[in-house]
Amino acid sequence: MFLNFAKINPNGNMTILVLDPVARDRQSGIAERLMACNGVHAEQVGFLEKPTLSDAQVRLQMMGGEFCGNATLSMAAWLAHTRELPVGARESYALEVSGAQGVLDCDMERISSCRFRGSVPMPLPEEVFEAEILPGTMAPLVRFPGIVHAILPEGCMDNARAQTMIPDLCARLDTDAMGLLFVDDDFNRIRPLVYVRKTASCVWESGCGSGTAALGAWCAAILGGEADLNVRQPSGSGIGVRARWEAGRVTGLAIRGEARIVATGEAWMDD
Repeated sequence: MFLNFAKINPNGNMTILVLDPVARDRQSGIAERLMACNGVHAEQVGFLEKPTLSDAQVRLQMMGGEFCGNATLSMAAWLAHTRELPVGARESYALEVSGAQGVLDCDMERISSCRFRGSVPMPLPEEVFEAEILPGTMAPLVRFPGIVHAILPEGCMDNARAQTMIPDLCARLDTDAMGLLFVDDDFNRIRPLVYVRKTASCVWESGCGSGTAALGAWCAAILGGEADLNVRQPSGSGIGVRARWEAGRVTGLAIRGEARIVATGEAWMDD
């Protein structure tokens, strides 16, 4: 069989959107094959589905059931493209996304034929806390529906150790996906490692929207108010984040950035 797809680059976090219906029990296997270097090749895969909420235009189901801000940005860019949004115009799209409650209203502007700029409201963290992630190593953690991010100082461990520990940490924290965010001293650059339990994928991502949101949430908690950051990603692009902390919790959170349509086509899947 073959699957129609769009390959989109949101802030360096290369994403495949599968445009044809795929049964949930087949999504993780198909995602693994699409992500591989001998497939379409990307860092993550999302599947378009019919929405279950009446006021949503489409549903985006991520490969591990997690929420992904960059994939959501990609989905909004694809809708702007298919609805022929004129260059220079802006529009809002109502999306239903795995790992998020309710409908997300995503603003999108068309910059050129294949480039888009927009903002995505993020699910609010379920908790912001500190915990021991290794014996003697405490770290701030931000738990979203479906993913937990640990915020760590750059240089605190080597890549091999990070890749070895992240599956166990994911299981211990009982989450669908786990992120380790290695952050510089000024909190303006991240190097994210993301593990998705369902697909057993472990990727040093070129850009991470939920990780950037986690850093913004942690900074807002430290400040006890509002944080507005532009966080440099390994790809060299920046993702903006604005977070608000009130009464001991995050009450507002959104990321902003660019998405570029890289390719569309058919991916052949051997049965």
